[in-house]
This record gives sequence, C-alpha cells and structure tokens, in this order.
Amino acid sequence: MQIPVALERLVAEFSRFPGVGRKTAQRLAFSILRYSQEETQNLADALTEVKEKIRYCSVCSGFTDIDPCTICSHAGRDHEQVCVVEQPNNIFQINFPTFRNHSFT
Repeated sequence: MQIPVALERLVAEFSRFPGVGRKTAQRLAFSILRYSQEETQNLADALTEVKEKIRYCSVCSGFTDIDPCTICSHAGRDHEQVCVVEQPNNIFQINFPTFRNHSFT
C-alpha cells in the first residue's frame, strides 16, 4: 500500500531535520495523525511563531527574541573575555549564572 501524498509530504519534511531518518519521520507523521485538530493547530502556530519571533542576537549571533539577547545585555557579563561556540544552540548548554564571559557564535 502506498502512503497518501499529503502524508508522504509530511514524512519528507520531517526527514529534513538533522538526525531524523525516514522511519523516524514516518513515526512522527503517524503520531500527528492521532493529534486533535487543536493540537495540530498548536504545533503549526508554534512553528510559525518561532520563525516570526526568533532571530540572531546582533552581538553574539545566538538565538533570541529580543536584541541584544538577555545574555549579552546582562550587566554582570565580562566583555573582556569571549567564549566561542560552534552553533547558536550551544550557548544554551553553558551555565551562564556562573560563567561570566561574553559568548559569540
């Protein structure tokens, strides 16, 4: 049996995520089929909102919804030292209450 076109499109889109192969993409797509209309709309709204509101910080190039981000605008940051990370999402893994350096992606 062939997967319906709309479902195949969703599988293809999920497959574009890093680390998500075809089988995982199918599991995600089939899971969404069990969502209520409200849950589906909530997911669609969250995807739209993140694309509309999240941008790169003008100082560190990290992900933020305000510019500069809360890390860069924190008064306790030591702007004389820099912490370089490979990807913007790596900034969230650092314990910034104890790490006082300035970060840059």
